[in-house]
Amino acid sequence: MSKSGLSSTFDKNYSRRKLLGNAAKLGAGLSALSLADPRMIERALAQQTQIQFMGWGSPLEDQNVQNAMKTFEGQHPDIKVDWVHVPNADYPTKINTAIAGGNAPDVYWGSNMADYVARGVAMDVTSRIQADPTLGATDYFLEPQEMGRATINNKWFGIGSCWVAHHLYYNKALLDAAGVEPPSYDATKAWTWDQYLDIARKLTMDSSGKHPEEDGFSKDNIQQYGVYWENWSLPRDVLVYSNNGEAYTDDYTCHLNSPEAVEAYQALADLTIKHNVAPQAATFQSLGMANAWEALASGKVAILTDGSWALQDISKLGFEFGCGVLPMMKTPVTEAQAHVHMIYKNTEKADAAWQLLAFLASDDYQRGLVKAGLWLPSHTSLMTPDGIQTWLTEGVHPAGYEQIATDYLTKHAKAYFYPAGWQDADALLINALDPVWTGDQTAEEALNSGVIDQINELLKEQKTKLDKNAA
Repeated sequence: MSKSGLSSTFDKNYSRRKLLGNAAKLGAGLSALSLADPRMIERALAQQTQIQFMGWGSPLEDQNVQNAMKTFEGQHPDIKVDWVHVPNADYPTKINTAIAGGNAPDVYWGSNMADYVARGVAMDVTSRIQADPTLGATDYFLEPQEMGRATINNKWFGIGSCWVAHHLYYNKALLDAAGVEPPSYDATKAWTWDQYLDIARKLTMDSSGKHPEEDGFSKDNIQQYGVYWENWSLPRDVLVYSNNGEAYTDDYTCHLNSPEAVEAYQALADLTIKHNVAPQAATFQSLGMANAWEALASGKVAILTDGSWALQDISKLGFEFGCGVLPMMKTPVTEAQAHVHMIYKNTEKADAAWQLLAFLASDDYQRGLVKAGLWLPSHTSLMTPDGIQTWLTEGVHPAGYEQIATDYLTKHAKAYFYPAGWQDADALLINALDPVWTGDQTAEEALNSGVIDQINELLKEQKTKLDKNAA
């Protein structure tokens, strides 16, 4: 069935097979024999409710969601789902255009739920959750984390897809060759920032085998980088958390010009511009590689900081790797977040949309994507010893990885707070910080340029809209 574009292409051959196999579930009083009549088949198909579901993700994520939608349609043969997969970078424009044009999907993903609530386009599903015997149970979701991200003024406007968190990935062969002990899964044994820098220097080599700070080292001819740490919002701001700072708080204040934030951002920039142990993102293109995952697999980077979702792709690259917790500046911490599934407030198919939303919050849906290495659980049932065994997968999760979910996520993760207006606020911050990553400005100069005042004014305006639409 077609999964592209905003219009739904109906695969009648697939739907006939599905309906014939689920005749009893249709509840239309039709026998399998009568369904064999093409006219009856067409009539049954016409009675299906067609809903649209929009999200983003890697090609593997797209395939996993497609597979899950087939499961959902098998369980709900009266509902047809048009899954619209959008490349990550294009999603904000695509969803905003669809909403503005009156063509919003019935169910959709959003990183920053409050933005959609402030715009009045997210449905209040509180009563539906409370009435659901599974989702409404007090011990179903990991709490208070779920209510913290999915409710505003004690009203549910969505349900989190899962949890994900940043951690380290390493190329085992490179660490073994350098005599470096791998990072631990135990957050109480996290490397300090100084230890991380020392290890990064040991793992960085130029074409003559020299390391940074050795005489004759050539920073223009590095063959193997010790580390890579991206500078977009989540990996950037987790360092602020580790330095005992804040990004955004629920009083709608941005704190990213604090001394803790300035120090953390400068430390991140210095990996490249001062210590020569990390490449610029453009370096991968010059090496003929699409991304940092390929650089890790090929031995061009020894240790990578990335989200837990990267496990799905990294596990398929055919090299021996391991994982561990992030290094710490002052506190061992990672950020916890994930996209939220929401129903469009003005959908004309609210009941069918709710059936899909409830399925997206089920163990059946979450388990498949956790098994694939894309997600970490947000349901208590998948965090028990027995529950873990239903998703821990040899060949995907390296030995000991379950500790990322059971210990690092639950005990050392700080939920990333997304205020309404976050997308525009982050765009301002990205623009201000660009000269920092290239060494043309210090973090202190960039963050004290007035950009935080602009962000706080923007957030204040969005908070007024949020309070109105979440009342």
